[in-house]
Amino acid sequence: MKDFFVLVCLLISFSVVQANVPVKNDDFNYRLIGRVFFDGGVVTSDSIRSIVAIHDVRLGTLIHFLNHWEAKIELGYGNRKISYKDIFLKYSLGKHSIQLGNSFEPFGYGRIGSVHFRLMTNASSDRVLGNGRQFGLLYSYHQKNVHVMGGVSSLGDMGTLKTGNQGYSLSAKLIGRPIIEEGRLIHIGFAPRFSSGSESLTFSGGAPTELLEKSDNTLVEANVNQVINQWKMDLELILLYQKWYFQGQYFQVHSNRYAMDNYTAKGGYAQLGYLIRGEKHHYNSLSGMMGNPAPKSMEVICRYNAVNLNDADIQGGQFADLSLGINYFINRYIAAKINYTRMMPGENAQSGAVDFDVVQARVQFHF
Repeated sequence: MKDFFVLVCLLISFSVVQANVPVKNDDFNYRLIGRVFFDGGVVTSDSIRSIVAIHDVRLGTLIHFLNHWEAKIELGYGNRKISYKDIFLKYSLGKHSIQLGNSFEPFGYGRIGSVHFRLMTNASSDRVLGNGRQFGLLYSYHQKNVHVMGGVSSLGDMGTLKTGNQGYSLSAKLIGRPIIEEGRLIHIGFAPRFSSGSESLTFSGGAPTELLEKSDNTLVEANVNQVINQWKMDLELILLYQKWYFQGQYFQVHSNRYAMDNYTAKGGYAQLGYLIRGEKHHYNSLSGMMGNPAPKSMEVICRYNAVNLNDADIQGGQFADLSLGINYFINRYIAAKINYTRMMPGENAQSGAVDFDVVQARVQFHF
């Protein structure tokens, strides 16, 4: 609770500053940013449980100054503590940009931001095999048909001081857009990632929901030790045609190990959406990711996801899930979502879990 009051004080401070500091010319301008998710749902595993939560409270500021510079400072409150989110400094010149700070690597789809997830969370395969935020240096080159990103990051936790070797990662992403025009898009992405410095790794995950604690939502878990280094690969496809939308990703994570069989984890998903109200989906070519459609739009969407952590001497388990959802974008600040997910644990899933259902709803507010 103490951390929450600190976050509230930060909000008041941001508001007072924004209201009283004038913007001079176009050399320096900024705005307050934030979000809050109001979630509720029912989970049928073991017994029927109904859960409500205020999830993902965030506050921050986005600053543009001296034409080419940008800074972002964002903090989040969840699980009874404050955490660092995007905190970076960025310089852009024409089609090129360099960014230093804490942000997502160019791997996986978590970097799109949770307000832009088509369902209430990103796919479980992305959550299990993708990456979170890391402190690092990122370069980006962007034009209409090609987008290239690459960077180096520390594997340390920015919120926790750690002495000794933190390890590092090298990541890149190449996006090709052979077709990008009004109402039509073909986006093909390939992202490799190399990391070294962690002798043990853990992959774990479960249902695509934020309503359950990790201890109650671990269907698969693989503990990989004696790791020399790790390679990751992410293949991505996004298609747009008028009111139709398709997105899919395939992940493969390969760990080289000392005197033991190497280990490979796999996963992926495919999702399809259709606007039953509204004219078109929105694609952000600068980020290479989907954005929310226009206010008053309504879409239906389905997603199939699979994760397999069984390989070599490690039987971490596997599962699949099928999700159906409907989203209504009330205005530019508020959206409502309803999701149904059927979870299907497979071979070596934790505790011999059986199929179960998750029904959840969200009202999200962001600015």
